[in-house]
Amino acid sequence: MKHLNLLAPISHILKPIRRQSISRVNALLINVPRVQIAKGKNKYLLMVIHMHGLTRFGRTIVRGSDSKDHEEIFEETKEEMDEIGVCTKCLGGGFIKNKEDKNLIKIYGCCKTFGEAPHGRTKDILLSWTKYQHFNIILPKKNLNAYQE
Repeated sequence: MKHLNLLAPISHILKPIRRQSISRVNALLINVPRVQIAKGKNKYLLMVIHMHGLTRFGRTIVRGSDSKDHEEIFEETKEEMDEIGVCTKCLGGGFIKNKEDKNLIKIYGCCKTFGEAPHGRTKDILLSWTKYQHFNIILPKKNLNAYQE
């Protein structure tokens, strides 16, 4: 019995984790730009960012680069989000041809590491971004003949 008295309550040993307010969490997510792509041919990833245990839904973002691999894009974005305490999940990737001079974007292809991103969702995010609202965005046509016998 003497030994049990020596044990301090757990609340004295562990410091309580400081919870962030919901409005602060939402502000953190909203301040992250939804789209970051370069001109020309980009490898891109579609990702969801969220605060573990604090947000019900995440914010979907598009990240692309003309000089990096899909893995490098993911690692760079993950490090960026870790700094502000935000979790990152990749939904898939592909390629974007961004011809800003012609107001044309073509979304296509697949990422070998993360799989194919839902290109329709990527298109919706790009169209919601002020810079790309008036762009003509082209998606790949589905090959329905491959499934017909």
